[in-house]
Amino acid sequence: MTRIRYSRAFGKDFKTLDDEDLADLHSLEREGAIYTDHWIDELQDFRHVRIPFTPEEVKEYVRSMWALELFLRAGSPARASEVKGIPKDIAKRADSYGGIVTKSGAKIPKPWHCAAGFLGKGLEDLVCSNVRAEILEEMGRKGLILTIKRVIDALVPAIRTLEKREKGLISWPVSREDDVRDLLHVLLRAAISDIKKEEPVPGRGGTHKFVDLYSALGAVFIEIKWIKKRGSWKRIVREINDDVQSYPSHPGCGTLIFLVIDATREIPDPAQFEQSFTCTQTIDGRRVDIRVFVREP
Repeated sequence: MTRIRYSRAFGKDFKTLDDEDLADLHSLEREGAIYTDHWIDELQDFRHVRIPFTPEEVKEYVRSMWALELFLRAGSPARASEVKGIPKDIAKRADSYGGIVTKSGAKIPKPWHCAAGFLGKGLEDLVCSNVRAEILEEMGRKGLILTIKRVIDALVPAIRTLEKREKGLISWPVSREDDVRDLLHVLLRAAISDIKKEEPVPGRGGTHKFVDLYSALGAVFIEIKWIKKRGSWKRIVREINDDVQSYPSHPGCGTLIFLVIDATREIPDPAQFEQSFTCTQTIDGRRVDIRVFVREP
């Protein structure tokens, strides 16, 4: 039986949107903002930006993306208005979007059923312009954490690419914690030169634990958790709590990042799960920045 992949956001199961649109939905669910790269005229360069949404804009964005989901599920018919479940106002703007002239002078006729057409002009302007974009300075510790976050956001698309390679090429399945650790290690090496695997951490009674990835320069620990069996996600909660108490005993642990791969999609509310653990704690007299990310392959 062919497994149908889906990604759950805002209580809906999305199956057909591309990875970029899904990443935006998850980011909106977690913090009410999306991240992207924009050209900044004043700097004459591209910068990574954060675009915050109002609660009303978030609702409209989700409504629009669900309409696009329904449209794609229906096989992308000639008119969005033909698809059951798409609100009339969204169908109207999607079916009237187009008339785009490319740089070469070619004109793309209406209707052009891209994501922007479903979003409408207000949200399109918000996402594509700098009207509310906050430039993120990619320097120092903040820049390091931002880099790690961007790599984590790229992880699921990378896993899907490796698993579904071209005909005739052997797939590279990612099906356990060690696979994710090695893939994340490779992706981070370009930005964090000293990132290494399996750093020992002193434990109780003369024993040792090993954190999956460690950067001495960034004072960052990254621990990966893989939920592979249904009913086991609560065990991951206990493991995270145990690691939070033990890993800061290492003098190089300033930021502790947990990446939870929920292969069962069993965590009821991933955004709430992330928020409940992400905080700054003082452990053994040291402040430790704790961050949790949940991703569904």
